[in-house]
Amino acid sequence: MIYLDYSANTPADPAVLDAYVAAERRYIANPNSTHIAGQEARAEMERVTTSIANHLGVQPAEIIYTSGASEANNLAIKGIAQASRHIGKHIISTQLEHSSIGASLSVLQQQGYEIDLLNINRDGRVDLDQLRELIRNDTILVAVCAVDSELGTVQPIQEIAEIVKLYRPQVLRPQRHRCVVQAARSGH
Repeated sequence: MIYLDYSANTPADPAVLDAYVAAERRYIANPNSTHIAGQEARAEMERVTTSIANHLGVQPAEIIYTSGASEANNLAIKGIAQASRHIGKHIISTQLEHSSIGASLSVLQQQGYEIDLLNINRDGRVDLDQLRELIRNDTILVAVCAVDSELGTVQPIQEIAEIVKLYRPQVLRPQRHRCVVQAARSGH
């Protein structure tokens, strides 16, 4: 069989599976337990979390473990909206986003948030001129998937970040949620 749907699921690298199995066998306890096995599991979680944070250039406290991308997207979108509601209720996204983003945005729209969706150019990338037109003082989030899961189109994330920074210097910069699951899988 030839498997071509790597966007939906990618076979795990054997080294990753080996590392997972070794950790699962070595650290059997709940890392929140106070007994020795739990403390060992907690220490390993902290070591791994620090390693991930260093790799991503963030603080360990900024790493949140979820069951998958859908849960992470839901948490990020709704969390940013809740934390930023005193600044505004305007969100910019695209029609290309994963259904978990669309569902979260629909819920927020029902709660009074204004959602604008960027047009997509013929090359599959977002319309940066339209982003410049749509961004405003009450924009709290620009949510654009780094790599489209259907077509593999790489979005201009750096340019998007520069536009957000340029057009919003006078207020707290809006958050940029980046779903990078596809980017991590594709190497971008």
